[in-house]
Amino acid sequence: MVAVRRAVCLVGRKGNRLARTPKGDLGRGGRNWRRAQGRRLRGRLSGRGRATLAALIGGIFACGLAVVGLVAGGGGDGSDRPPDLEPVSAPAPYAPPELFERPPVTRAVLELGAFQPPGVDAGRVGDTGVHGRVFESVPLGSAGIDGPLRVEYTLDAALTREVHRALDNGRVSMGHVVVMDPNTGRLLAYASTDLHAFPPTRAYPAASLVKIVTAAAALAAAPDKAALPCRYRGSAYRLTPARIDPPQTGRTVSLRRALALSNNQCFAQLAVHAVGGDPLMEMIGRFGWLSAPAPAHAVGSVDPGKDRYDLGRLGAGLAGAEITPLHAVQLAAALAHGEIVAPRWVERVVDANGRELPLPALHAPRRAMDSAIAAQLREMLVDTTTRGTARSAFRRRNGRPMLGGVKVAGKTGSLTGRDPAGRYEWFVGVAPADAPLLAVATVIVHGDLYWRGGSQLAADVLRRAFCSQGRCRAENAVRWIRSTASATAVRVPREPPEG
Repeated sequence: MVAVRRAVCLVGRKGNRLARTPKGDLGRGGRNWRRAQGRRLRGRLSGRGRATLAALIGGIFACGLAVVGLVAGGGGDGSDRPPDLEPVSAPAPYAPPELFERPPVTRAVLELGAFQPPGVDAGRVGDTGVHGRVFESVPLGSAGIDGPLRVEYTLDAALTREVHRALDNGRVSMGHVVVMDPNTGRLLAYASTDLHAFPPTRAYPAASLVKIVTAAAALAAAPDKAALPCRYRGSAYRLTPARIDPPQTGRTVSLRRALALSNNQCFAQLAVHAVGGDPLMEMIGRFGWLSAPAPAHAVGSVDPGKDRYDLGRLGAGLAGAEITPLHAVQLAAALAHGEIVAPRWVERVVDANGRELPLPALHAPRRAMDSAIAAQLREMLVDTTTRGTARSAFRRRNGRPMLGGVKVAGKTGSLTGRDPAGRYEWFVGVAPADAPLLAVATVIVHGDLYWRGGSQLAADVLRRAFCSQGRCRAENAVRWIRSTASATAVRVPREPPEG
């Protein structure tokens, strides 16, 4: 308990009356008030009276100051006084949302920055084996934020250069390549050939990539039916309303073989007879296709149709589904651990004062399928690259595996689309298949003449990621996914200089 001190002021009194002033002390022409025997006298204060009155007023004033000081200070020694508070600075505002509503730097901008002389905050990227993250100076500011802003990306400049070389070697005029760390969602490469004619933020026909989702739904909802052989007639790729139901006689394949060869009849039957419309749509939603994968990217479009035939076409990937390249790389990454991770390409943002700005919170990874199902699918999808639809793309001319002992689990997809018009070829996959370090998604739009397909482009990208000096090893991919703290930043200007 804090002791409360009291300040007491004593004023001399005689009873309840002021001391009488002698008659001789009254002067002329002034006024003096006093009590004496119940009557009031007028007169002038003498010198002694004025001194007494001044002392009285001064004493009252001094007592008042003492009381105020004791109350405010809490004690004479200051022990009860609250400590002075340290000044608290306002938290830094979040990085402007505009930074996350655009794809990372374009190829032209990256190449300009990659060849700048090395400096404190810049590194050269070429054939010297030096790797670095990409950053740029963005002339952007907002309330409470001083620009320009230094934006550091998750992209690896050297890997992105290799991806562009693969696009050049394939003479790809319209294509996208996305390489992701499947464990963190960091984009290590995000390359596009034509941002205007073929924007990476739009959704395009998903084609047979849907078969991964259909297989996951069947393994989760009807594993017994998924284990049964599929019977079909005629071409495995031709689907009619009559071929939705299994024929009495015909050829049979396992789910693994049907997935490796992208059998449309078998996956239409699987969607209609094993999964059903509602469970398939639920699984599609769990893979994130009914929402946008990142800011400024399109929401996926999925239409189950009106009848069994429409459902079969959706389950086989022949119609009804459109996704962005980021949806595709999320699908590939889900093969690693069964979770959908949010893709991100901005690592840090620093304002003109050197203050690091907080980034918007990312969505936590969400479970799309059980990890055991993801492992089962990876094992099946290795057949795609060894004896399925992508076997030729992942083999050298001498017949040996393109990546040596590094196995790739993946899925191809092809379908004719519009806007832009052409044939869309996809590939999604992870490598190494037994313990994925990288997830990749490629999509190409072919015209009447083309040199390389989507799976060939993906094989070339993965070769550049896992192979060095003629040797392909899983350990080679660690250089791309190391921590940003050990990476040398490579500065790129936002706009090419004039001339």
